[in-house]
Amino acid sequence: MAFSTSSIAAIKGDTGAQGPAGNDGADGATGATGETGATGSVNTATDYTWTNSNRATPVPENDGSFDLDDGQNFTCTPSAAVTLTFTSESSGALSSTQSGQSGFILLDNASAAKAHLSAATTFHDADFLTTIGGTGKYLISYLCDGTNVYCSTTKVLT
Repeated sequence: MAFSTSSIAAIKGDTGAQGPAGNDGADGATGATGETGATGSVNTATDYTWTNSNRATPVPENDGSFDLDDGQNFTCTPSAAVTLTFTSESSGALSSTQSGQSGFILLDNASAAKAHLSAATTFHDADFLTTIGGTGKYLISYLCDGTNVYCSTTKVLT
């Protein structure tokens, strides 16, 4: 069989692995519309393996109201007792867009105990408010189901 350049075009041509629509081409994984390109996108229906760190910078919310559109992790150093409330920026109420969101709140009561409360959509065990009302720091974890938020906490951190 004689060598043909059409065979090469089929392997490395316009739609081939190295062509404009291929792996390294203009529309490929590293091209204009690819992974590192200007219009690249992530398919949210696909599971991905992250190879580097992914961080969520803690958002200070010292009034006890945690807007889940603002962040995932929060810090709270209230000057007085607060009502733990979870909201979303768009409507004030939680929605399906927050369903599955989870994170942490570092609550620091500093040097004084506080009689914190919780909103009707914030669920926790019977001892939760007493625990986080003590002097000191507490790490609160939460999970939102789109309607309610479920919390648990550590004992005082020393």
